[in-house]
Amino acid sequence: MGGFAYAGSLVGGAPVVRKLQTGETMYVGQLVKSSVTASIGGNCAIADIAVDAREDTSKILGICTGIVDGSSTWVAPVSGTAAYGQRTTYTTTQATVAAYGPSEVEVTLIIPGVTLVRAPIFNTTWGTALYEIVNVTANSAGTTIVSPVATADIADDLGMIYCRSGANRGIYRTITDITTVTTTVTVPFPYTIAAGDVFVQASCVLGYGGMDLTTAFDAIDGNNVMDDYYAVYYHEVNLEESGKEYAVFSLYSGPMPEAA
Repeated sequence: MGGFAYAGSLVGGAPVVRKLQTGETMYVGQLVKSSVTASIGGNCAIADIAVDAREDTSKILGICTGIVDGSSTWVAPVSGTAAYGQRTTYTTTQATVAAYGPSEVEVTLIIPGVTLVRAPIFNTTWGTALYEIVNVTANSAGTTIVSPVATADIADDLGMIYCRSGANRGIYRTITDITTVTTTVTVPFPYTIAAGDVFVQASCVLGYGGMDLTTAFDAIDGNNVMDDYYAVYYHEVNLEESGKEYAVFSLYSGPMPEAA
């Protein structure tokens, strides 16, 4: 799956689509935000953090779902780099604008609390699967998983861990602490965690959570410490199959609930 995609509406009806001039080169499948950078022109930009102290200071408008102007070009996806695909090339050259028109994209709007979006979950870059943890130390209490290498210190309660093999296969738990190689959950897995059991963890959590983006802004970065993020509501987080992890979310319009 390449990039973010419209997945329906919680209230029904057709998706709302607008044509907007973009202030930078953009690919289908990237998230779109208001254009807030000075002097680049256009009505929208990629939902990155290049000019923001925090990602969620610039509101997401929607998903780039098509290229409108004549500069449209296909760029083959590269695993571990970006989904790429159909591209509009931003330009300020008058002759090029006269020939092809200004860089313009089709944006399917994401209405907070209403629009459902499906997105792949990768490790930092598109096409790179999340790291599989082969548990090193047995734990009869079902509360700790020990990785052979250090993993990202996902902020408390903003990540999930899923058991792919072992007695707890198919069960998710919310992560409450990660200390170098040890992941801790407060609600225990029902069975003993054995050495050799396989787990995968991601910086996504069912319900209200945070969303950070991969380096090309075309997928969810599941290996992130979650210091900056967009506030979302996760309706589904699926970590079952390596390289095919995904989530379905809607944007959360209010402030993130504070921890008790």
